[in-house]
Amino acid sequence: MLPAMNGDCILAEYISQHFILIDGGYVDTYQKYLLPRLREIAAGGGVVDLIVVTHIDGDHISGIIKLLEEDELPIEVKAIWYNGYRHVQPIVKVSGRQETFVHKSIIKENKVDCKPISAKQGCTLSALIAQKGLVWNEPVGGGAFKAPMTIQLEEAAIHILAPNESDIENLGEFWRKRLIKDGLLNKEHSEEFWDDAFEYCLSKDKPGFRFHENKVSKNYDFDKIMEAPYEPDDSASNGSSIAFVVETEGKRVLFLGDAHAETIEKSLVTLYGSENAPFKFDTVKLSHHGSYNNNSPKLLSMISCNQWLISTSGDKYNHPDLPTLAHIIAHNNGCQLFFNYMLPVCYELEKAVYHEKYDFEVISPEKEEGIFIAN
Repeated sequence: MLPAMNGDCILAEYISQHFILIDGGYVDTYQKYLLPRLREIAAGGGVVDLIVVTHIDGDHISGIIKLLEEDELPIEVKAIWYNGYRHVQPIVKVSGRQETFVHKSIIKENKVDCKPISAKQGCTLSALIAQKGLVWNEPVGGGAFKAPMTIQLEEAAIHILAPNESDIENLGEFWRKRLIKDGLLNKEHSEEFWDDAFEYCLSKDKPGFRFHENKVSKNYDFDKIMEAPYEPDDSASNGSSIAFVVETEGKRVLFLGDAHAETIEKSLVTLYGSENAPFKFDTVKLSHHGSYNNNSPKLLSMISCNQWLISTSGDKYNHPDLPTLAHIIAHNNGCQLFFNYMLPVCYELEKAVYHEKYDFEVISPEKEEGIFIAN
């Protein structure tokens, strides 16, 4: 779990010398941490069987864009999974002049620092995937990944938990409103251009959530902290996150991206059956960096796990939220919380008073180099 500031960048070795790369963090993440690691893996004969770009957000895709901008990839990449514009598009057709108009309009409105991009010269993730000729969303015939479905990857079974049909529809509706605003439905269009405009627009779709300050009660009472009201994330972009379970060699690992808790709850019941709850996992990567708006009390009560991963530097939104951690600790006796940065909340949770009622361990790196989790 590499340092990705407030983002995600995870390399999972699911069978020996075969890796899944889940998101790429920021450009800094790629240059300082991911690129050297990929070169090291390649030198040892390893390959990246799959890149999963969970959704359109700068803290998840920027490092992947930088990777794909390389003249020659530092490692063999066999396939990529990513739901882009072409997977959720309405019928959109515009002229070249209108393309320029809407592109400038979106960039100006969202304060995106990028040159206008023509249909022939894209610099977005979708354009780079196409330029590199990568195998893109092959298991679904080039369409969108939607839950529920199970895909075999070498010796692993991957169960897609999110997004579901409703999440994809919400994403399309968010985008349609943008197009209706500019009066650009039902006209000629160029796919590369709209990939670009779509990604920039959605990258600015931030969740409407309550900001949780990382403070504890004077009594250091987890039970009291767990009483915090839960408000679900309503971001269409986060809701489109590809979340999945990897099952291999008798292990079961859950990667939640920034997905909505409600979608994951339904998918877990569909996959494993409500009678088998709580569902056992060897490791869980928390949704949206531990935000309480994406990790509902109901979802956390449905999962039994000893290793929980929190990917964040705590910047911007002060993640993770204490109610999230409190619910995990209360439901999973003896659990370990893995952080890829040493955060103030890590020091706080090391205080003996928190361990009087609940047994748990906080594990964080001594240096800013991410953290390795052996499963």
